[in-house]
Amino acid sequence: MTRTPATRARWVEAALVAAIAVLATLAAWLRLPPIAQRTVWAEDGTIFLNDAISGSPVEHLFAGYMGYLQFVPRVLADLTVALAPIDSVGLVLNLASCAVAGLCAALVYWCAQDVVPARALRLVLAAITIGAPLLPIEVLGNAANVHWLFIWTMLWVLLYLPRTRVGAWALGLVALVCALSDIQLLFLVPLFVVRRHSGLAWPPRIGLAFGLVAQIATSLLSPRQSHSGGLGGAVRAYIGQTALASYIPDAKLLDRALGDLVVLWSILAIAPFVVALIVVLRRGTSLQRVAVLYLVPGSAVLWTADSYLNGYGGASLTPQAFTFVRYAVVPSMFLLASIVLLAQVLISRPARVARALGIVAALAVVVLIAIHFIPYETNRSNGPTWDAAIDRAQLACDTAPARASQPITTAPRYGAVRWVFPIPCSTLDE
Repeated sequence: MTRTPATRARWVEAALVAAIAVLATLAAWLRLPPIAQRTVWAEDGTIFLNDAISGSPVEHLFAGYMGYLQFVPRVLADLTVALAPIDSVGLVLNLASCAVAGLCAALVYWCAQDVVPARALRLVLAAITIGAPLLPIEVLGNAANVHWLFIWTMLWVLLYLPRTRVGAWALGLVALVCALSDIQLLFLVPLFVVRRHSGLAWPPRIGLAFGLVAQIATSLLSPRQSHSGGLGGAVRAYIGQTALASYIPDAKLLDRALGDLVVLWSILAIAPFVVALIVVLRRGTSLQRVAVLYLVPGSAVLWTADSYLNGYGGASLTPQAFTFVRYAVVPSMFLLASIVLLAQVLISRPARVARALGIVAALAVVVLIAIHFIPYETNRSNGPTWDAAIDRAQLACDTAPARASQPITTAPRYGAVRWVFPIPCSTLDE
C-alpha cells in the first residue's frame, strides 16, 4: 500500500503529538524536587486517597467536595490505590498527575493550530503547559490541583475546529471529563459563540455543557462555604502575582530585586503583555483577537474572580505580604501565551523587522521557561514523604496489633495546621 504525502504528514504529526505527551510528562516530573515527588499534597491524601482506600469507587467518584466535583483526581487516586504498592502510592499518584499534564501539553499543541499555525510556536505553547515558572510551587504533580491545567487546555480546545466527526466527539469526551473536574470552566462558556455555525465545533461544547450542569447541580446540593475576600486587594495583587512572578517566581528574591522601584518595575512587567494585546487586536485574525482577549484581559478577570471568591485579600502590589498562590498560575500562563500569539502575528507580516521581533518574542518565552525550569522551592519541598509516613505507620501498627488505624500526615504544613487522615492497619498488611 502506497502512502500519499498527506498520509505520511498525518503520521508524522501524530508521532509528534505522542512524543510531546511523553516528553512533557518527563519534564513535568523532573521539575519536582525528589522530596516533592514522594510527598502527597493536602486533599490528595485526606480526601481522594482516603476515599479510595476506605470505600468503593462507585460510592465517591461523583461525590462533591467543597461545592464541586473532582472527577479526574478521584480517578487518579482510585487507579493508584488499585495498582500501586501502598508505600509507592504517593510517588505513583504524583507521576500520574504529571502524565495528565503531559497529555494536556500534547492537546494544546494540536488544538492551538487554528490560532497559532506555526509548529515551532505551538511547541512553545506546549512547553508553557508544563514549564510556566509558577507551576511547580503548588500545582504541578499533584492530583488536587491538576484541574487548573484544564482551564488552560480547554481554552485551546474551544478555539479549535475539529476536522472530523470522530475527532470532534473525542474532544467532546475530553471536555466532559475536564468539566466534571473543575467548575471554573464556566469562564470559557462565552467561547460557545465562536464558530457556532459549524456542526463540528459543537461536540466539545456539548461535553463541556453537560459537565458544567453536573457541577452546578453539585454546588447547589452541597454549597461551598463562602470565603470572599477583598476585591480591591485582589485587583492590586494581580501584577505582582502574575506578571512580576513570571519573571522571578520567588517571593523573597523578587522583593529584593524590586527594591524601592515597585511601581516602575510593575509597569515594565505588564507592558509586554499590553503590547501583545494591542498588536494582536490590530493585526491578528478574528480568531486571534478572541484568543488575546482571553489571554490578557481574561487573565485579570480569572485571577480577580478566583482570588476574591476564595478569600484571598492580598492588598499589596508586590509579594512582600504574601507568598505566590495557585490562583495566579493559569493567569500567568495566559500572559505568556499572549507573547507567543504576538510572535505568530509578527512572523506572519511581510516586513523582516516584524518577523525578527516575532522570533525574539518567542525566544524570550523559551528563555524564561528554561531559566526557571528548576523551581526555587515548592510547597512540598520539605515533605513529609509518603513512603516514610507509611513506614512509621507500619511500625506503629506492628507494635500495637489491636490498633485499627494510624494517622498519616501529608503536605502542606502551615503553622499548627496539619493535613491528616487515618489509614487502616489492614491496608498496610496487604
